[in-house]
Amino acid sequence: MPFVKIIDTVGSSTESWEQAAKNAIEESSKLPIFRQKGRITKATIKGFDVEIENNKITAYLCRVEMFLSGAE
Repeated sequence: MPFVKIIDTVGSSTESWEQAAKNAIEESSKLPIFRQKGRITKATIKGFDVEIENNKITAYLCRVEMFLSGAE
């Protein structure tokens, strides 16, 4: 029976929010649940944040909701 699972994650990058989103998806795809149960079919960006140290941006953070589709 087909299923859709929704997983939230946060990606980070020292370069950009775009790279942070890419990192979130690429790193999550290596997790066991993605290798065993299905594939990422859609991602929604839920928010953006930055980490700041000494008044300078040190990391871009991107909250990503990923949709995993597969069959059990």
